[in-house]
Amino acid sequence: MKPRILMPVLAALVCVSVPLFGQAGGSAAGLPNTLTAQEQQQGWVLLFDGKTLDKWDVTPELAKVWKVVDGTIKAEMSGAGGTMLTKEEFDNFALKVEFRAHADINSGIILRSPKRGEKPAAGEKPVPGYELQIRDRNPGNYSSGDFLTGSVVNVGKAPHDAKIIPNQWNTIEATVNGDHFTVVFNGRKVVDARDARRASGALGLQLAHPEDVRHANIEFRNLKIRRLKGGATN
Repeated sequence: MKPRILMPVLAALVCVSVPLFGQAGGSAAGLPNTLTAQEQQQGWVLLFDGKTLDKWDVTPELAKVWKVVDGTIKAEMSGAGGTMLTKEEFDNFALKVEFRAHADINSGIILRSPKRGEKPAAGEKPVPGYELQIRDRNPGNYSSGDFLTGSVVNVGKAPHDAKIIPNQWNTIEATVNGDHFTVVFNGRKVVDARDARRASGALGLQLAHPEDVRHANIEFRNLKIRRLKGGATN
């Protein structure tokens, strides 16, 4: 008689389990480098699928710096640094990124960057992009000074207690809409500032001065972007 008692219990467990794998797009919620059904409906797109760097402009030199390793974009710390840019440009957008790093890393996410080889019009000066900092240390000889993790360099400083959680997945959510920049780092808003020097450009992953921190590391995953309408200054 005991097997008859167990059958309804087993059937109930099967019914509960099936929906967990029935997400739109063929991926369960929470899997790295995938979009949930809600994200797809909202217009999010992946900048990294966990397998290739097809959406990035990877020169031979940058291929030595940025590599796909175990579903992440990982920096090679033994050589020179470099910034790898997306092939597409973005003006107004929301960006979500996860990174895992050693606390001594010197890295960042570049926003609205000029494309490689882009030259200003005759008589005009080049307009650089924006650097969203991933760096807790300030050795005193870097041009970005004490714009530390979560800050947008020369635009808005994050509080100095906004620190990298070492060797765990940290989250960054940045919204760039017109001249308005907001940054949420590990669930906390750390920047809300304005700057209008550059209206569009590529996104970039930066590795800076690896010669100073050969022991450090950084890797990225779940890079997702959603274009915004507008450029409203609100």
